[in-house]
Amino acid sequence: MDRKLALEILELQEDVSSEEIEKRVLVLYKKFKQGGRDSRGYTIEDVEKAYKTLSGKVYKDAEEEKKKERRKKNPNPVFKLLKVDEEKARNFIYYYKWHGIAIILIVLVIALTINSLANRDEPNLKIIIGGNLYISDSQIIEEEISLMTGGSIDAQVQNVYLADGGNSQIEMGMQAKFMVELLAGNNDIFILDEDKFMQLAKQGAFKPVEEVLGDINSIGIDIKLNEDLFVAAESDGEHEDKKELYGIDISNNRLLRDAGVTGERMILAFGYSGENLNNTIIFVNKLLE
Repeated sequence: MDRKLALEILELQEDVSSEEIEKRVLVLYKKFKQGGRDSRGYTIEDVEKAYKTLSGKVYKDAEEEKKKERRKKNPNPVFKLLKVDEEKARNFIYYYKWHGIAIILIVLVIALTINSLANRDEPNLKIIIGGNLYISDSQIIEEEISLMTGGSIDAQVQNVYLADGGNSQIEMGMQAKFMVELLAGNNDIFILDEDKFMQLAKQGAFKPVEEVLGDINSIGIDIKLNEDLFVAAESDGEHEDKKELYGIDISNNRLLRDAGVTGERMILAFGYSGENLNNTIIFVNKLLE
């Protein structure tokens, strides 16, 4: 796919910024969440190809294609440890033109925070604790989730800490890691600080709470506590949907605080690409008890 067609599919101008591309892709992911084609005949697969083209993922050089095939057969152990798609990670590096030393520092920092994932079975619940929230050992929460569900849920909890105003190479790496997880990580639950939640909810990054849990009045959610989390998400880049509840305030949740999560307001939201709906419902219901 060439750049001209990619811009046409995403309905973007030639001078589009990386932030505008990411925002538009989030809007279209929401639009295509049920599959099908748009009025022009494009599908979610076309959107993904367009995004890859604009973010520098498509390699046309024959030698690069050979390298790509070799990477598939012999995956980098660091990317495998991080449970991040190697090609996507490399494309973020290519797109933002980071230096080699920064790449090494980035993967070392991330690896140190999630090295417990190296030799584990595929989780049946995936959780990101991100934004300006920090936890020193995410394994504590994984163990608590297993205990509270009688061992039925084997959760993967990752912390992607995004410092306020951070612009170092490592902090930019964490931002890229977060975007990979948001768009392609198949994460079921995001627990974020208020600012990061609001930014992404308005862009249509999350499922409405009622779409996952059902009638919010019947499950005991405090509407007054969460009234500012009713958000009108952008649906097509110009118009907004009606206001819906996209997050749940869990700032005073004992499990998270006792496990060492630090930060001010904590908002729980549901990822669009999550694949473990039943376990998501079980965990959240127990969390809200």
